[in-house]
Amino acid sequence: MSTKQIVIFMPRFIGDCINCTPAIKLLELSYPDAQITLVLRAVPALVFSRNTGYKIIIDERLSNKLRGILSLVKTLKKQNYDAAILMTNTLIDAVITKASGINNVIGYAQEMRKPLLKKALKLDTRRHYINRYAYLANAFCNNKHSILPDVNLFFDKKQSVLLNIDTLKVGFCIVNKAKLSRHYPTGHCAKTIELINQKVKEPLSFFLIGSPEEMTEAEQVVATCQKSNIENVQSIAGKTTILELIDTIADLDLLITVDSGPLHIAAATKTSTIALHSKGTSAFSTVCPKGPQVHVVNSRGGYIDDNDQVLDLLPEDIAEKALDILNEHNLLH
Repeated sequence: MSTKQIVIFMPRFIGDCINCTPAIKLLELSYPDAQITLVLRAVPALVFSRNTGYKIIIDERLSNKLRGILSLVKTLKKQNYDAAILMTNTLIDAVITKASGINNVIGYAQEMRKPLLKKALKLDTRRHYINRYAYLANAFCNNKHSILPDVNLFFDKKQSVLLNIDTLKVGFCIVNKAKLSRHYPTGHCAKTIELINQKVKEPLSFFLIGSPEEMTEAEQVVATCQKSNIENVQSIAGKTTILELIDTIADLDLLITVDSGPLHIAAATKTSTIALHSKGTSAFSTVCPKGPQVHVVNSRGGYIDDNDQVLDLLPEDIAEKALDILNEHNLLH
């Protein structure tokens, strides 16, 4: 029986959704005539809104769980899907697919949902998240693929909010204090900018990026820099749409960032990136973007407490790596 309609239950966060794009590519290669539908939360859905090849179903469970479940079942029933692929590991998503009449469901055998799956794979938590998602897609394709596609997104540098800036452009994403061990301290960030400025003779501009929830910390960095008479720093955190953020990250000469959505956006836009590694929510080896444009600076690990590890991501180490990258790409003269 031919496969014409495939629905994919996507992860909750932007970075994880981007990490699913190689898996989706495998499905497109194996089933070029199939219509692919993505079940996504509202914010990650914006990341895929430019790709007219996908249908999007907004998962409304975040605002009202019961109503969202019933709405999903009702919507899915109307489409007569041939198969569902669960990039999520929850029992409820398997229940939803069954309640929607989808019999061919593939996913990992998590949360006692194995009886609900036609093909249940064992989850190897040591495997990179990109590979975890690709394993599911490849299993659905009868394991015919051996090469992992790159992560990818549609972007347009001409839509960057920094398009008219004619200096070198360096982005910085430090997230907010609520992210605990992933938040890069504002003082460390300001010091990193100061050290880079001391070594660079080319015109250079720094931009703090992030969500509206991260505006306070970003503006604190700007204020700290201004106290030291550093004027080439500004915050655009919370001032861009999701699509503008993607286009702007693509337009940067370098992004310095903790583990965050922007880290994975940069990977998909092939933007040179410094990934700051301390204590995260997952083992960094399973989430760090792939690709030669990604450079990791590790915490020196001199602290005991998890939330203090980020303090040992020294500005000196980051500034040295940033200068090396800019020089390597002949961006400094």
